Amino acid sequence: MYNEIRKQRALQGGDVSAAIRYLEGLARMDGKMFWRYKLGAGQHLCNLFWSDGRCQEDYGIFGDVLAFDATYGRNKYNLPVVVLSGVNHHNQTCVFGTAMVSCESQESYIWVLRQFLECMQGKAPHSVITDGDPAMRIAIQSVFPDAHHRLCAWHLLRNAAANISDPRFTQMFRHCMLADMEIEEFEAHWESMLNECGVREVEWVKDLYTKKHAWITTYIRGRFFAGVRTTSRCESLHAKLGRFVESRYGVLEFVRNFQRCVDFLRDTEDELDFRSWYGTPVLQTEFIELEKSGWTRFTREMFLRYRDSLKRCVRVRIYEFNDSENPHAYTLQKYRRPEMNWKVYRDHISNRFSCTCMRMESFGIPCVHILSVCVRLDLVEIPESLVLRRWSKASKLEIHNQCGEQHTADPSVTYRTRLGAFSQLCKRLGRVACMSDEDFKLYSDKVMSDALFLEIKYGLRPSTDDMTTANDCEVKDPIRVRTKGTGRMSQAGGSASKTKRKCSTCGKLGHRKTICPNGGAQASTRNKESHAGRNKRKRSKVPIVVPDNCWPENACQAGSDKWENFSLADP
Repeated sequence: MYNEIRKQRALQGGDVSAAIRYLEGLARMDGKMFWRYKLGAGQHLCNLFWSDGRCQEDYGIFGDVLAFDATYGRNKYNLPVVVLSGVNHHNQTCVFGTAMVSCESQESYIWVLRQFLECMQGKAPHSVITDGDPAMRIAIQSVFPDAHHRLCAWHLLRNAAANISDPRFTQMFRHCMLADMEIEEFEAHWESMLNECGVREVEWVKDLYTKKHAWITTYIRGRFFAGVRTTSRCESLHAKLGRFVESRYGVLEFVRNFQRCVDFLRDTEDELDFRSWYGTPVLQTEFIELEKSGWTRFTREMFLRYRDSLKRCVRVRIYEFNDSENPHAYTLQKYRRPEMNWKVYRDHISNRFSCTCMRMESFGIPCVHILSVCVRLDLVEIPESLVLRRWSKASKLEIHNQCGEQHTADPSVTYRTRLGAFSQLCKRLGRVACMSDEDFKLYSDKVMSDALFLEIKYGLRPSTDDMTTANDCEVKDPIRVRTKGTGRMSQAGGSASKTKRKCSTCGKLGHRKTICPNGGAQASTRNKESHAGRNKRKRSKVPIVVPDNCWPENACQAGSDKWENFSLADP
């Protein structure tokens, strides 16, 4: 505890400088490491953004969908933390970049997204999901003008319950937002909801309808969002982050421990990769060839979803087929539901499929209608056009092949290899250095001094001069700010003032009755009486012992009754 306090005091005035040196040390081991910072008034840190090489590689493959949200109370300066994340091939959250901003303003978000775009070499996402914050919306329109912005469904339902306070409206609103229906059918449901609930003139409902292309499934259908409809992935990531960082951390400690959280996510991804590549699933459908083909192509998590669609393809049937022109058209309807029908088109030259339900375009997984056509055609292998690269096992093989061609390995793998080889050398040195006390002290001091030198060199430990002053980098620590997520006890300017003590004798503030200047004598007298009473009551609880030879000779029978409750001592 004392060491931690001493370290925090030493970093006062040089926390940001130490964090920048730490990022520089990471850049020496990772050539793709990217970081930028922005200074405010008085050379204080305003914004900070960083992203390592693996984050950039993940974005190159899974960067078609981007989600981000701000979290609070993760550092002692109370700076909001913005984590830009996406979905990898295991349907798991992956981190693309991280930023610390001084405020959630439009300018701050524009700066963060511009640094993110520069880091990713100008590649913009196709779809973005946020909670509907106005500053975020304007920043996305400015930096990613071609991206489709989707609003979080959970936040919309919460706002509906808060603004209307009608459970019937919330239920109907949920159906209109999430149900897969045609435009005419949605408009009919919307009008019915307005008339039934009487909310046609509510301003919030009017404003929400003008943004229908950002939250209604009917209008979003066909745009790829990887199945993400809410920012719950961001909230889950923030919860995991809370296991690694604390509100007392400075910038340096936050960056270090945030990288530990990212490493934890990557270890989970490596474990899922192993489970996907090795092992054989138990076949559960009657379409064995198609099921095996899906297992060899998709990751384990996506294969389970593909198999569910393959099981349900028997619920629809093909009742009309037209092969007179290209593409071939198949008309399908649901079992005992003739009013529900879809059309599947197949280009027999390129072997590409499309369906009017647009599930393949929206989620990247073949729908039951396309799979029903594949069963009708007696295909023994799923076509390449139905396997989205981002969901396949081989989604990252191209990156590994490029590394092999350039004769460069993964930095983490290289580091572990070097660490194992150097550990063997240290063991060999230790066997002979521990034979005498002099050699042990000599080589221990050498190892400690060399280790300290290398830690300072790679930014893992700030030097003594840099810990006391930050004049070299001329970057001052950020100013503690107050955000919309700040609690009452974490406001800028310190904690809330304590309530002063009130005297029960004179009624004035600032002292107790025991030290009251007006009634000190009376209070002392009452204290003496109370102490005497307590002592008297305490003595009355002690049993009285009377020997046999002390009984009075003329004691009357009535007077002796009061001694019946006391016991005599053992002789």
